Amino acid sequence: MLAIESFNVSKIYKNSNKKALSDISLQIEKGRISTLLGRNGAGKTTFIRICSTQLLPTSGRILVFGDDVLKSPEKIRQKISIVPQEGRPLRALTPWDHIYNWLRIRGEKKESASQKTSDILQRLDLFSAKDIPALNLSGGMKQKILVGMAMATESPLLFLDEPTIGLDPVSRRQVWSIIKDWKNKGITIILTTHYMDEAEMLSDSIFIIDEGRVVSRGNMNDLRNTLNYQIRIDINISKDYNVYDLRNFINSFGKTISMSSDSIRLFTFEHNLREISDILVRNNLSFSVSPITLDDIFVNLVGGAGVE
Repeated sequence: MLAIESFNVSKIYKNSNKKALSDISLQIEKGRISTLLGRNGAGKTTFIRICSTQLLPTSGRILVFGDDVLKSPEKIRQKISIVPQEGRPLRALTPWDHIYNWLRIRGEKKESASQKTSDILQRLDLFSAKDIPALNLSGGMKQKILVGMAMATESPLLFLDEPTIGLDPVSRRQVWSIIKDWKNKGITIILTTHYMDEAEMLSDSIFIIDEGRVVSRGNMNDLRNTLNYQIRIDINISKDYNVYDLRNFINSFGKTISMSSDSIRLFTFEHNLREISDILVRNNLSFSVSPITLDDIFVNLVGGAGVE
């Protein structure tokens, strides 16, 4: 069974002539991590809000585990949890209060709710702050409270709308570990993120959305194939070289993506690597070689300097 299936979903907000979503049709498999990528305003959060029954589509249809979001919203809400993009914990409540009471509201017995709350707080390094009101916690700790509430329910479907925003690198990796554990338990995860490394590391499938439309989809290999190139070469240019002459020469091996007075970035094919390397070494030019990244793919598809 598919976790989510959408059919030509569009959304136009009141007092706007622009479509926030335009004929979105996609399938998200059960038990996988699927990531929605796009610039601010691309439509990612709108799609999540419709899937999670918070917002009505203007047209089209969405099924969540086979149930229609318009016909069976209450049934769907029993199967999902959400870390919202702009969620905020209640200022007067502690981390313990948030997670424990959320579990009780969802029907967990007292003893089980207490044990789960303790486990989650320790996993997120929040146990030492468990009795501190949220208004006295850092932004990162507040974000971890929201992640902990979603963790606690172990719902079959989790919507994580920028769950690691505001977290330090260590905390981000803690959340990554938890997300991977969820997947191993068969939980379906829909993720949006500003961090390309996060999407590349966690995702089984990626949907790139621009101006309300899905412009590319697939796993990393699929997305690399849409770019045609496999390798990125960053060349450092000394003052003795004319950067434009060098660009014209190396373009015979691929595509110049960016250029400044002291560097060139080239996309090329793997079979060209040895010849290009030999030429650059003979000319005493330093360079680095890496696989095409998700950031490269994103910029090539939608322009700009990455996810905003």
